[in-house]
Parts: sequence; C-alpha cells; structure tokens
Amino acid sequence: MTPPQTPPAARQIGVQWTHQDGERTTLTITLCHACSGHWFPPRDTCSTCASTDVEDITSHTRGSVYASTVVRIAPHGFQAPYVLAYVDISGVRLLAHSPSSDRALAPGTPVELTVAPVTDTPEGAVTSYVVTPLDDQHTTTGEQ
Repeated sequence: MTPPQTPPAARQIGVQWTHQDGERTTLTITLCHACSGHWFPPRDTCSTCASTDVEDITSHTRGSVYASTVVRIAPHGFQAPYVLAYVDISGVRLLAHSPSSDRALAPGTPVELTVAPVTDTPEGAVTSYVVTPLDDQHTTTGEQ
C-alpha cells in the first residue's frame, strides 16, 4: 500500500515584504528621510533623490483603489479572468490581485491588505499580498 501524499507546500510572492500578525497584514515600505519619498518594494537608495538615508517602515493595513481592471487573457500560469488593482497605501501605489471580486473595483473603493492564493501550479498554491474590498456595498466600474 502506498502512503498518502502530502499536498505540496504553498509558495508566497513577496514573502520578504509581507507581514502577518493574526488577521492583520502589512507590507515593508521604504521612507526616504532626504525627500520624504515612499517606495514599494523597499530599496536601499531613494528612486527620487538617490539618497541612501532611507528607512524601512511598516505600511497601514488599509488603502484605497486608484484604478482596477479585469484581466481576460492571462499570462502562462494564471487563470483568467481575475482582478488587478492599483492601490494607494501609506504613500505608495502598488499593484495587487483582488481575488474576492470578479469585477473591476471603482476608484476610491476602500480595501484591506491580506494574503490569499493568486494561482495554482503543479507544485502547489501560489499566494501573495492581495486586497479585499472593506464592504459588500463597494461600487464597481462598468467593466465585468
């Protein structure tokens, strides 16, 4: 008799920048002390003024949607359709999946950071930081 196989371990995109404390998810971002710029992903040198007087700080858990779209033709390894959103959090604009929705999120929609699967591979689930609308009443764009 063959022993049962253990499911493959999940991989996480951006694990070095993603922090979870219970249900709270945050990201590491960079603050430049010379020009007050904020950057994600974090870096050793400011992309605005080239200063190395930078510090890694922790982001807020919530932000708002700047723009969003439904991807209908997916790159290899992803299953379309899925929602991507540019989100403003703690002075940075980042791109994140929004797996809790099947429609594009309207600009200004409040969202919260979390970690969730974004695709499955033969090696197992791939997770990443994602955003979830804070309420079920969020408005969506006309794109479906």
